[in-house]
Amino acid sequence: MSNLDKVDPREIQMLQQYLNEFGQEIQTYSAQLELLEQRRIESLTAVDTINTIKENPKNTVLLQIGGGASIKVKPVEEDTILLNIGSDVVVEKTCDETASYLTDRATEMEALEKKLTESISNMQKQANEIAKKIENAYKQLQTAQQKQ
Repeated sequence: MSNLDKVDPREIQMLQQYLNEFGQEIQTYSAQLELLEQRRIESLTAVDTINTIKENPKNTVLLQIGGGASIKVKPVEEDTILLNIGSDVVVEKTCDETASYLTDRATEMEALEKKLTESISNMQKQANEIAKKIENAYKQLQTAQQKQ
């Protein structure tokens, strides 16, 4: 029995498909990780802004109005924040309550980021193992073809 008989081209094709699927999953998870990181940073930035407003309620803040435009405004109510808690539900909270909520949410997102990073790392390890198997299979094919 020759080395060529040991290497099944269908197996190589199947391994290549697995490798492609891992690549796509890694890309998807990486995009989710990036989005989580952006949201976490936004939450922490909002906490900083809330604390600044609390310390200096008469100062102006920038209010984004869309299209990359902002205006300077003074808060009408220094200790009241309107907070979107999901599904377009907006609640009125104090600065401290809002800062606490956003900090907790940022902590949750950080934990999710760690889980996603672990998943990406595990998928990359599996993809590397598959790539090595493909490489070994091709080497076996080349060796068998050279002996013929």
